[in-house]
Amino acid sequence: MVWMGISANGITKPRFVQPGAKINSKYYIQKILKPFLKDDYCRLYPNGDAVFHQDSAPSHASRVTQKFLTDQQVQFLRPQQWKPNSPDAAPSDYFLWGHFRSKLNKRRVSTLRGLQKAIREEVKKIPQGRILRALKSWPKRCRQIYNAEGRHIEKHC
Repeated sequence: MVWMGISANGITKPRFVQPGAKINSKYYIQKILKPFLKDDYCRLYPNGDAVFHQDSAPSHASRVTQKFLTDQQVQFLRPQQWKPNSPDAAPSDYFLWGHFRSKLNKRRVSTLRGLQKAIREEVKKIPQGRILRALKSWPKRCRQIYNAEGRHIEKHC
């Protein structure tokens, strides 16, 4: 499993979850959020003007995680502010993962290390303009999801 974030200023470094790891709040804070805040947050948001958007995974929505983010003075959407079953809403879901899937399917990767290397390489290749177009569509997508009462707005083949 890999964790990444997307913003108008770029993409975070991929953070790989150890195989077999239980992703509870403690793991998420120690292995994902702390490195993100240390390595990526200041680089991507030098003015601290970000609003962090997560999905509704239990480790993301937990009181422990929310308290950690609050203590770190990170603005974030609280679980009640997003539709829990709307994967079409987050830019990482409607753009980033699909982009990686199409790029990685073209590569012959046979090991976990090889997959991690390929992901790191593909991250560096994403044009900033493509990221900005994906993010620009976010408000429209949120309205569509709202109008669809939280149901999926995209048809998957």
